Amino acid sequence: MSKKFYFIFIILIATFFISACVDNNNNNSIPDTDIPDTNTTDTTYDILINTQNQEGNVSPFLMGFGTIYSFEKDSWWSKGTGKLPKMLKRFNTGILRYPGGAVVNRYHWNNLNGQGWNDNWNPNYDVSNDLAATEFMNIDEYMENVTAMGTEPMLGINMGSGLKYNRVQDGINEAVALIQYCKDKGYDVKYWYLDNEAYHKGANYRMTADEYADQINLYVPALRAVNPNIEIIINWESKIRSKNASLKTIVNKAGENIDIIEVHWYWSWQNATFDHWYSSFPMNTKNEWYDGLSFKEEIEAFQPLMNSLGHGHIKLASNEWNIAPGPDEARTPSKFETALMISEQFSQYIDGGLFMACFWGVHWPHAEGNSVNRLILDPSKNYDENAAATIFELFADAMGGTKVSCESTLKGVYDIAVLDDEKDQLIIYVINKKQSGETLSTGIDLKNYPIGSVTASSFTSGTHQNGELSNLMTNIENENRLIIDLPKNSFTKIVIKK
Repeated sequence: MSKKFYFIFIILIATFFISACVDNNNNNSIPDTDIPDTNTTDTTYDILINTQNQEGNVSPFLMGFGTIYSFEKDSWWSKGTGKLPKMLKRFNTGILRYPGGAVVNRYHWNNLNGQGWNDNWNPNYDVSNDLAATEFMNIDEYMENVTAMGTEPMLGINMGSGLKYNRVQDGINEAVALIQYCKDKGYDVKYWYLDNEAYHKGANYRMTADEYADQINLYVPALRAVNPNIEIIINWESKIRSKNASLKTIVNKAGENIDIIEVHWYWSWQNATFDHWYSSFPMNTKNEWYDGLSFKEEIEAFQPLMNSLGHGHIKLASNEWNIAPGPDEARTPSKFETALMISEQFSQYIDGGLFMACFWGVHWPHAEGNSVNRLILDPSKNYDENAAATIFELFADAMGGTKVSCESTLKGVYDIAVLDDEKDQLIIYVINKKQSGETLSTGIDLKNYPIGSVTASSFTSGTHQNGELSNLMTNIENENRLIIDLPKNSFTKIVIKK
């Protein structure tokens, strides 16, 4: 072979190799540049799913929700048969967090006052504002509800009061008494979270990383002396990939006493608009304080970080998450738009293999204006369900399933695939955020999964502020290739049975 032809041969081989690498990139890592859509023919695909390439279980604890004890009226729960538990059961809820977020560092489980943000250890506390017991949920009522729902409980421990009022040992004794109480009552509570956003200026007592680690090391041995089988959840800032020095401090000092670290992800604080969402692919954790990656990439960065610190047993959770508030009333996303944005955030949690998540919030009695769009229930409309409820119900079957390889060449489309062994079906979730103004014809090639029957339900804006769910037509080619038109700005659930 001449030098000239040898040089041309090498160039051709290199070009082929680079093209192959680009074609097989997962949609989640496609750079934010224009990529032409792959033509849908019988020899090419837009989305390739390989059910033989299994990528781990979808944790049932991803479908979790927070409660705020002082807002949870007995009539709404009715011992697991009321409106709230019925709705949460439709979502296939795996875990329920109690007693709340900031409330946890002010509440005292054996002396509840119903004033969620007022600490009755405060010497100036006014008892005249206490609420009647029927106005809120106590520990026994909470356990009765989660037991009736078949949902895993998660209970919080108050550390803030002990530090603020120089009563740390009293705080430890109070927590130990709660563990003992649950043990004596036969309540099987495995997951316990220690305080909430102790780093935040709004905490009852704002802790440094060193202070938090010291408190963890004081509380956990005392709690495990009563019940050695509990798992401890701690909460710190959501900077995983970088700016994580304080997180490292906590893990280095207290890692042996930590099982799960939860971060709170509210997407795009003060800039959570719909146009920001559809122009961001994929949506990410960047804000004015942190140059973060996508949620999926941040999740994937967590385990290597823990391994590097010698505590690879620690798992990741996001036990408060949602879309952040909009910059103003006018630019706050609609109920449908908010739901669509939530669907991608939750898809990334599944895609990244997150262990646990609790959505905030189910309801908030004092919410006003468009801020109610971020909730599941609208207090301004007699607590009717918002569009987000439809999204969580569509995801219900995926909980506990097996994530399988799902690759796409489509910029502006986020997709995941899950095997649901319980119902013996393959579920594909596809979010179309392309703004071309036309529906998107998508070919889905299913390797090693012959198509028997197909149903496709797509959530679109429709004519109602909560959006509408409608069935899509599908076309099957060559026994394992599916052609489907995805509407603009839609979340579609495709169910395939052999």
